[in-house]
Amino acid sequence: MSAMRSLLVFVHINKTAGTTVRHILRSSYGARHADVEPWHGAWEDPPFSTPDLRRVRKLYPNLASIAGHRVTAYSDLEEPGTDLGYVTFLREPISMCASRFQYQLDYRKKERVFEEWIRNGWVRDAQTQRIGGTANVNDAVAMIDKKDMFVGLTERFDESMVLLKALRAPDLDIRYKRVNVAKSSKVAKDLLSDPATRQMIVEANQADLELYEYVQRELYPTFQRAFGPSLDDAVAEYGRTPHT
Repeated sequence: MSAMRSLLVFVHINKTAGTTVRHILRSSYGARHADVEPWHGAWEDPPFSTPDLRRVRKLYPNLASIAGHRVTAYSDLEEPGTDLGYVTFLREPISMCASRFQYQLDYRKKERVFEEWIRNGWVRDAQTQRIGGTANVNDAVAMIDKKDMFVGLTERFDESMVLLKALRAPDLDIRYKRVNVAKSSKVAKDLLSDPATRQMIVEANQADLELYEYVQRELYPTFQRAFGPSLDDAVAEYGRTPHT
């Protein structure tokens, strides 16, 4: 009986250091990594699916990892003989939401009015939606459990990468350079310093705040305990390692 092959499935949530994670995956796996989108279009439903994975596998028979903004946890990818290892990163929701609006202005070059933008369904509770498929935090938590998902924290990025390598991807080369870093955060800071706009962000991310607290207080500590007492030393050593 042949051994199961492994495939890392990276759910890239906007403005969570996901571009740096994708750089790490490409640097580690080379032609065995694929940045993917649904066959029918990048931003049209449904998200990346099993038929899409079959098409990618034909092009990349030795596929080791996939990543994309339209890769989700709730789309049940299936591939016989493959162990799918789901990975994502979460970021503190209030700062992430403000950063997303800044990105819309700076990089997407779109004229946005914040008070209108924040009312869009795809803006609100975005992290919860990408994992569970709804804006209900219970659906996201259930999906994390069902998929045995590794969830790193942007605010603890180096530690998260050390944990990911140790617990889920021992062949990963986690040296990195930061990519897609915002050149300015003035707009985001202004949104967060204004009580009215900050409150709008808080109200738009209630599920994300619950999800982040769950991961931070309950799930992420299980990864730390699984690594063991030498984690701080491993992270310090990682910090001294020259990154590419």
